Amino acid sequence: MAKRNKDNLRIKRKYLLWRKDAQGLSEASLDKSAAAITLYDGWLGGKDFRAFHAERARSFKRHLASLKNGRTGSPLSAATTNGTLRELKAFFYWMADQPGYKSKISRSDADYLTPDRKSENARRGTLWKPHPSPAQALHVIKMMPSSTVIERRNRALLAFLFLTGSREGAAISLPLRNLDLTNRCVQFDGRYVDTKFGKSFSTGFFPLGAFAESILQDWAAELTQVHLFSATDPLFPKTKVVVGMYRRFEAVGISREPWKSASSAAKIFKQAFADAGLPPFSPHRVRDTIVDLANDHCRTPEEFKAWSQNMGHDDVLTTFSSYGAVPPGRQMELMSRFRMSRVHADGSDKIE
Repeated sequence: MAKRNKDNLRIKRKYLLWRKDAQGLSEASLDKSAAAITLYDGWLGGKDFRAFHAERARSFKRHLASLKNGRTGSPLSAATTNGTLRELKAFFYWMADQPGYKSKISRSDADYLTPDRKSENARRGTLWKPHPSPAQALHVIKMMPSSTVIERRNRALLAFLFLTGSREGAAISLPLRNLDLTNRCVQFDGRYVDTKFGKSFSTGFFPLGAFAESILQDWAAELTQVHLFSATDPLFPKTKVVVGMYRRFEAVGISREPWKSASSAAKIFKQAFADAGLPPFSPHRVRDTIVDLANDHCRTPEEFKAWSQNMGHDDVLTTFSSYGAVPPGRQMELMSRFRMSRVHADGSDKIE
């Protein structure tokens, strides 16, 4: 077992406290910083962070490139490796200003932790990502079973995600009182709902259809009328698990507590698509589906801006740069149409 360096633990705690209280980062962001530092600390094998130099940074980059995904056995993705390097670089930049470290660590050495441009450009690429179409989303929701309270919760969760474009973290932290079925909207209050960057905004239901809305409405009614949930209870509570008669854990219904993490919601989402014979899409691909839907409904700049605001984006360019990529087949179709329009405008039926 690798020796743990007390000075390393001390400066790591100080850094995470600074990130939390001085920079106001969320727990999820702090976890990413802590994981990157812990990975590097483990690789050091007990050596002090102060013994940092350019060659050590380069050696760690090679080590990181050799690591495999524990679940799939494939190399770590560019997003994972580059994210780790960015977190470590920020950590060493900060240490370069700290007493007892500033004379040992230089920022020019920390720059060797910068991800290479090729992999960073690949990570930031805006290529089209496979995602469910609006028709596939409705098909999956209709295919989901609903005989038990857990199945009805799961089906309502998918309906909610596609109606609101919500991230799963926000959905599982949303209390019942924030769902306004009369006006068909949701209040994402960043003070207690786990929104990105703690942002607060209102979202009206996207035009997915009355079927999805009725599922969500029936679920909210069941929670309040059958299970006697209050306004502050979660809209999507976690599964209630007990030890059964055979001394095994069994799911027996729902509790009044929210899920602690979004991983369970993500598994439900992926499994629903797999059960319907479709690829197990990630729930974050919902937002790509929502932008697909925009192409069917938005015709003016004002309409696109309203749609973007409804997704919680301050800038409409965020909506289209992050989620608005055109599928390759559609891209070629549009380019062909443009060429034919030019041919007809020139008064010729043939392309010279």
